[in-house]
Amino acid sequence: MAEGDTFGSREGALPLEPERLARLEQVPGFRDGPYGFVSPIGALDYFYRKYTVNLRRHRDIHDAVLLDCGCGYGWNVLAYGLAGGHRAIGLDMNSAALGVAARFADVLGLSERLTFVQGSVTDLPVADRSVDILTCIEMLEHLDGAADRAFAEINRVARHLVLLTTPNRCFPVIAHDTRLPFAHWLPRWLRRPYARIFRKERDDEGNTFVGPWQMTRGLTGFCRVSRFLGFPSFAEYAACYPHYLPYMGDGVAGVRELTGKKRLFYRLVDATFRDKSFYVLPSLTAIFQRV
Repeated sequence: MAEGDTFGSREGALPLEPERLARLEQVPGFRDGPYGFVSPIGALDYFYRKYTVNLRRHRDIHDAVLLDCGCGYGWNVLAYGLAGGHRAIGLDMNSAALGVAARFADVLGLSERLTFVQGSVTDLPVADRSVDILTCIEMLEHLDGAADRAFAEINRVARHLVLLTTPNRCFPVIAHDTRLPFAHWLPRWLRRPYARIFRKERDDEGNTFVGPWQMTRGLTGFCRVSRFLGFPSFAEYAACYPHYLPYMGDGVAGVRELTGKKRLFYRLVDATFRDKSFYVLPSLTAIFQRV
């Protein structure tokens, strides 16, 4: 995305002035960090289109408090704030990333509404039913099998909406790992030798993946209200493409299209499974609402 572009233009333009864009690029600790290859405006655009837009379908964010678990550099929290979210808390174990996120918020004039704190989703430092919306994006797989503890904490603190994304353990190939068929179904002591055969051992991160039934059982008191990867329909999901993707793997970011076999597969899944598509897609991405 070029300087001066707006992000979220498909759901109402949210302009970022060129001078503020330039200051985001220069925030200390960002470009020399592990994700310094990411475009700040591109990342904000992505998190706005994929998550904030869909949260707004189910809750007026202008009076809602959001907690984002595993916030990293704060892209989701920042997009929420720029879209008019009342208040947001970004939570992460990485103090350096939190420092960068806080400096981004200051540059964007959001410091009064956004807070960044160190902590874990398995032991949330907030009171019961104290946040309206809780988000946890691509982080449950890193909990070394403690996802059920995370679900218990999410149930404790979330008052209205929960948005979760994580690779689907039931899908035979997971992109957030070695990409080898069925590798994540093996015991840990077999994963590395299997990966070594295909020279993929360095991609074996030892993640523990969640299945759809574990997620739905874990979120007691909630029901799923999104149909297709957090969107109301496949058509609306497809309409958000092309979009910038901040983390494509191996230190690469860029524009992602939904074309060819992937588009056909998603269309067939949607036509066949309809609102049960959640169970068979490669990503467990959904919005849940308390009932």
